[in-house]
Amino acid sequence: MIKERIFTYGEHQHGLGILSEPADTSSSPIIVMLNAGLSHRAEPYRLNVLLGRKLAELGYIGLRVDLSGKGDSPARENMTNRESVALDWSFIKAALEKLYGARPILIFGLCSGADNGIKICADDPSVKGLILLDPVSRQDSGFTKRDLYRKLTNPRKWLKMHNILSRRLAKRGARDDIDSSSTIKLRDEPNASDMDLCFNGLMKKNGRVLAVFTSQALYHYNSQGQFAVAMGIPGLDQIVEEVFWPNAKHVYPIEWHRNQLMETVESWAKSNLSHFLSLDAK
Repeated sequence: MIKERIFTYGEHQHGLGILSEPADTSSSPIIVMLNAGLSHRAEPYRLNVLLGRKLAELGYIGLRVDLSGKGDSPARENMTNRESVALDWSFIKAALEKLYGARPILIFGLCSGADNGIKICADDPSVKGLILLDPVSRQDSGFTKRDLYRKLTNPRKWLKMHNILSRRLAKRGARDDIDSSSTIKLRDEPNASDMDLCFNGLMKKNGRVLAVFTSQALYHYNSQGQFAVAMGIPGLDQIVEEVFWPNAKHVYPIEWHRNQLMETVESWAKSNLSHFLSLDAK
């Protein structure tokens, strides 16, 4: 039976979160679930709540937390997002170590939560795993050809052609409907150094990664296996499990897709639990 309790961190303990704990926490790895965008820690459709409880049933400690300026945690002034997230993480990690001691840590994040997870992992050796939903991906050599084929063979694109041409004539330089739906420019995405440090580090730490891509990622990811190949790190495909659902939406508004995601995360977490238990916390 799982237990849930309030978690606080930071200056004056103003940062807030909720812990989902298994009955025995003596050796449990910790999964920290970060906000996406400005979302509350519950995430759209209570995704983090449901996943946090499922993971606790498996034997993980699940923490869904509001970073500063999101949900119920107050914002800091005069800091960049990167600076604020790094400071939040230092406080979150210190609070977790006070409660449980040093443990292997995993980070779960959707969209900007995935971005922040990669940046944190690049700097913190205790982060041994990542569960990333629509993270940034580099493009491999076949991306452009696959993207062109997808657009040319998409019947919905041809049915929309009149509207697309009308918009382009009305406003020169307008991008097509798929490209304009991109949120990547609204994100503080990890840079090339962050990506290299994170995933080279995970290789050295014998970490594990689950990366799930939806239709939101089509402008930079369009083939299962692309992420590991495009990173160019020998052996990365052995520790990264990629899932590609081009018909699913970014925040999983359809219940069937949410259930599919939860089953995938639960299966991955269950199969890797013994591995994370075997890793050194430092």
